[in-house]
Amino acid sequence: MDALRWLIPLLALVVIFVVGGRAILSLSSRRSEEPLICTTCGAQTDMPHTKTRGLFAVEVVLWLAFVIPGLLYSLWRQSTRQKVCPTCGSATLIAANTPDGRKLAAKFSEGKS
Repeated sequence: MDALRWLIPLLALVVIFVVGGRAILSLSSRRSEEPLICTTCGAQTDMPHTKTRGLFAVEVVLWLAFVIPGLLYSLWRQSTRQKVCPTCGSATLIAANTPDGRKLAAKFSEGKS
């Protein structure tokens, strides 16, 4: 029973840390420094979505059950975060003001006309 006296506050602190960190990350500006174009669908955006591999529920369970695996899983999830196209969800975004981006924009604009 004495072990639970320090374990419960520790788990509460971990939950607050995980939920608070995710809230802060979601509130940060999503606007990209430069316009991006999707090589899959041709959509142009300066506000790409982010996609993180893994499941939040698994992350919480690992934090509650085992602190070290929870930390490792959280670090892995955050390191696999990537920008994705808001239209098709593809992770094939490139800068629109590069030579390849301009060629791609011209190619997709020709297809629309």
